[in-house]
Amino acid sequence: MTSPSPQSPPSAPSDGATVAGAETAAGVEADAGAEAGGAVGAEDAKRIRRPRDMALSLGILLVPIIVIIAIGRFLYGDTTTATVDPAVALSSAARASMSPLPQPATPDGWKVVNASYRDGVLRIGYVTAEEKGVQYAQTTAGAALIATELTPQAQRVGDVQLDGETWQRWTGRPGESALVRDDGGLTILVVGAVSEEELSELVSTVAP
Repeated sequence: MTSPSPQSPPSAPSDGATVAGAETAAGVEADAGAEAGGAVGAEDAKRIRRPRDMALSLGILLVPIIVIIAIGRFLYGDTTTATVDPAVALSSAARASMSPLPQPATPDGWKVVNASYRDGVLRIGYVTAEEKGVQYAQTTAGAALIATELTPQAQRVGDVQLDGETWQRWTGRPGESALVRDDGGLTILVVGAVSEEELSELVSTVAP
């Protein structure tokens, strides 16, 4: 009876196979590390972008607000400023042969916060007792004043009689109303984010 021949033990992996396996494992780990690094990098980028995007969005929202405030201060004056005397502006308009001129007066509780005569236009900024701005403008340049003070999109919406004179009612910027009187050679305009009654009060007090 022939005895079974002894089986050879399994051969150990060659050095080449060991190296290849190690390289494969290292490659998998490297890929996993790269993916993890990429995810972390993307997350970091998002965290960096978020404050920047918020700042940009806030800046975009603030721009129109700043513009509106600047326009209001230019047209009506800063309500925190002291009362000014319009005499210098009135004298400049008189020297330029503008006539008649508005009265240097104000309704009760109102104050003059700025006054100027420039490029043929007399402008006087008032603040009401409720701290609302009203602009008085007068020129011999005609209807061009309406587009300048009220925007080209302004529309005439009717007439009103004040102290025996016909004044035109106009729309202005959002929230504003305006009264305009055109005597042919002289155009007078009052505008502000106030009621028509308050505009009429100013007209009755200062308009020539």
